[in-house]
Amino acid sequence: MFVNVSQAKQTVHTTMDGNGLATSPILEETFYALSRKQYSYKVSLTNEGLHLTKKSDDGTEKTDLIHIRDIIGCKCMRNSGKSGHCACRPVKGGSTKATKDTTTETDECQVRVPYVEAGDYSAYLSVYAYVLKNVGSKNEKRDKMTVTLRFRNFNSYDENNRVAAKWKLAIKSLLRARCEDGTIVAPSDDHYLGNHLLVIVNPKSGVGKSREIFQRKIVPILNMADVDYDLHITCMQNDARNLMRTSNIYKWGRGVVVLGGDGLMFEVINGLMERSDWQRAFEYLTLAVIPGGSGNGMAKSISFETNEPYNPDPILISALNIVGGNRCPMDLVRVETLTQVVYSFLSIGWGFIADIDIESERLRMIGSPRFTIWSIARLIGLRSYPARLSYSKIDNLETETRMNNYARGSSGDFQEVIDDEPVSIEFGMDPLQGDFEIPRERIESFSSIISKRTAFMSVNEAPSFSSIPDVIEGSEVWVRGPISKLPPLSDPVPSDWVVVEDEFVMIHASYLSHISEDVILAPKSKLNDGVIWLLVIKNGISRTTFLQFLLGLSSGNHLAVPNVEMIPVRAFRLEPLSQGSHLVVDGEKLKHSPIQAEIMPGITNVYARQKFS
Repeated sequence: MFVNVSQAKQTVHTTMDGNGLATSPILEETFYALSRKQYSYKVSLTNEGLHLTKKSDDGTEKTDLIHIRDIIGCKCMRNSGKSGHCACRPVKGGSTKATKDTTTETDECQVRVPYVEAGDYSAYLSVYAYVLKNVGSKNEKRDKMTVTLRFRNFNSYDENNRVAAKWKLAIKSLLRARCEDGTIVAPSDDHYLGNHLLVIVNPKSGVGKSREIFQRKIVPILNMADVDYDLHITCMQNDARNLMRTSNIYKWGRGVVVLGGDGLMFEVINGLMERSDWQRAFEYLTLAVIPGGSGNGMAKSISFETNEPYNPDPILISALNIVGGNRCPMDLVRVETLTQVVYSFLSIGWGFIADIDIESERLRMIGSPRFTIWSIARLIGLRSYPARLSYSKIDNLETETRMNNYARGSSGDFQEVIDDEPVSIEFGMDPLQGDFEIPRERIESFSSIISKRTAFMSVNEAPSFSSIPDVIEGSEVWVRGPISKLPPLSDPVPSDWVVVEDEFVMIHASYLSHISEDVILAPKSKLNDGVIWLLVIKNGISRTTFLQFLLGLSSGNHLAVPNVEMIPVRAFRLEPLSQGSHLVVDGEKLKHSPIQAEIMPGITNVYARQKFS
């Protein structure tokens, strides 16, 4: 849908409640449809969003609501007055154009603007939203909607622009004031996230199209939402990890976005954990992921929990999470082996699925189908491995979740002395006059994103490039983070733990619902439930039954298959008693070793849309 209307008269109502919030329309004006003069629109801005009430000559009315949670941004525009036609262009960015008696198609939305003289003094405001279509059906998706308002009450562009800017300022204030429960609160600089984003792109993730995805699909959404960004293209393994460890991350108040596979998010999290100010960093930054790899488990899990239509356009849905600005706490898991400590956000695998994850790497160029192909091969030669599994079982999930939420509200065990100087950050509102779209300098660390020559350059073609200094030889990188409550791997597990020694086909621990786009391993898992979901399959399961398990992974029905256990735990220890299987954390292979893991509830934040009924 594209609505283009022209101003007739202006009315402003502002009624405040006891909290200083508007309860009746904040702004309200009447417009005429440019292409159909027999219609008029009353456009009202309230805390809910933008109300469009269409009135026809016969007195009938129809009101549509564009909810504030679906609006991503707005821009002031003006008529260029060139070449004898009206070209409505944003002062900076955007691509909306209208010529005499023409129709421009944009994302299934139409705009009709008739001929306007070169001396037109009108000001225009375009409001961008992505609304749900086909709600409740299999074809549910989000479609772009653009509403363009033309202000022309005055014979001066500056006066008309001032009115348009007033609407823009009001809409942006409501966007900033969105809080986690979906209600509107009075805006406060203390809670505003800032507007500078770091985007980290792995050009080799998945089938190698991450850079193209960013240019064609992400940049337009960031521009519509008026989100500033710096771009970093990774050029080597652990590049993102080193970047997070050594950079001044506090200049990216909007957060850090990774465009790539789950392995890139693994690097970012562990790079932050290697900082001396790790706790401050996790409290300050909000993380986000845009799917560009083969698995994309985190992106799918976020959409699954918030009931967003992921499959029609995963990249769009993930990008809308970012510009929506809703922070949600997410659990991490501390993973310890005999030689290292890492932090995981997705899963720990040993046995069947881990073997597929690592051994199918030779088929990476075909994307996610590699997992299906290798699963068939491994099912034919089904293996089992001896191991000792110990775990601290959660008997009451409701009580455990409530306790974890309480712990997140206090400093608890996550105490740290911060030696760094405080960072001063100032936020400002959009001005009511002057240039509304201020050009920004962007930092692009590998090469210009608009460079045709280097846009798809393989990192192997630039061997001399190093985005950040390597670790100085002989220096040590310390893995920090919350203090473990578990005994060392060399000590026995606590006496109240369950201990099982047996032959296992697979053991897989997950703390998100999906470990890949089409595998929902732990359907009950939430981003911040404080639970490790431990899936266990012992030796003795037939190939036919195991095939039923594999077929059920895409729907969650695998938990109804005999010989499949799903155990909610706080922590566990796995001690392989033979060589052979791979040990995989978030898709990254670790050295074969005993391993123990414990949940760290809600110590990071991610962007996720609020779930609405």
